[in-house]
Amino acid sequence: MNGITADELRGMMTEIINAALTPVIARLDQIDLRLRIMSTKHQNSLAGSDDQLVMVPNQQGEVPLEFPTSIRTFLVSGDEMLPNGQHNNWNKQKSRALLVFYGEDPDNESDVDDENSSRSRARRLRLAKKIGVSRTQLNFAQLVL
Repeated sequence: MNGITADELRGMMTEIINAALTPVIARLDQIDLRLRIMSTKHQNSLAGSDDQLVMVPNQQGEVPLEFPTSIRTFLVSGDEMLPNGQHNNWNKQKSRALLVFYGEDPDNESDVDDENSSRSRARRLRLAKKIGVSRTQLNFAQLVL
C-alpha cells in the first residue's frame, strides 16, 4: 500500500470523517439550542399567574442571572407590593438589562421614565413576549389580581 501503514490510514480516515462531521455537529448544536429556547418559552406560555417562570436562554445558550419570578411581576410596577403581599423586586433596570441580554437594542430607551410610566410598562410587556408569556396570560392575570 505505497508505504502507508494501517495506523496512518486509519488516522487519515479519522481526520477526513471529523472534518466532514464538524459542520454537521455545529448545525445540530444550533438546532438543539433553538429547541431549548422554544421549549422554555412554551413552558412559560403555559404558566399561571403565580407559577414560577422558566429561565429562557439567549441565542448563545446562556441563561440570565436575574429573571422574573411570575407573570404577576410584569403587571405590578417595580418596587411595589404584589397582591400576595410580597415585595415586587423586579424593576425597570432589571427589565432593561434582560432585554439587552436577549439582544434587544436599548438605545431608543430613555432613563427619564419611572416605574409607573407607559414606557416602563411597554418594556415589561416586550420582555414578557420575549420569554414566551402571551398577552392573554397577562390579561387573565390582571383580571384575577
